[in-house]
Amino acid sequence: MRVVYPVLFYEENDGKYSVFVPDLDNVSTCGDTLDEAMYMAQDLIAGVILDKMEEGSKLPKASDLEQIKYKDLEDWLDNKDWNYKSRFKTYIMVDLASFAEKWNKKLVKKTVNIPMWINSMAEELNVNFSKTLEEALLEKIYK
Repeated sequence: MRVVYPVLFYEENDGKYSVFVPDLDNVSTCGDTLDEAMYMAQDLIAGVILDKMEEGSKLPKASDLEQIKYKDLEDWLDNKDWNYKSRFKTYIMVDLASFAEKWNKKLVKKTVNIPMWINSMAEELNVNFSKTLEEALLEKIYK
C-alpha cells in the first residue's frame, strides 16, 4: 500500500533541511542534504502511519498541497527568529510494505486457495504472492 502526504521543507542557513508533515500533527525530521531530508520524510511518514495501523486508528486524510500554508506551521512553531534560506512544499509518496519489511514487522503465515489459471499466469509474471496479498488487504482495510 502506498500513501501520499504533503510535506514542507525548509532549507536552513547552514544548508541542512527541516521537514514537517502538517497532516500528521506537524511531526518533523531533518536531513543534511535534500536527498537525505526526502528519505527521512518518507521514513517519518511510514513510522507514523504503520503505528496508527497497528493501533487500529483511522489514517489521516491527506490535504491538497494548495491547502497547506507555511504561515500555519510557522505560527504553530511560534519561532519569530527563524531565518531560513528557502522553503518549498511537495508531496511525498511512501510504499508502506517496503518500510514494514525494513522494520521487521511481525509476519504471519496464511494459506490461500486461488484458481489454477491465476496461479499459472502470476507465476509466469514472477508475481510476489505475499506482497500482492498484503497490498490488496491494506487497500481493502484502509480505503
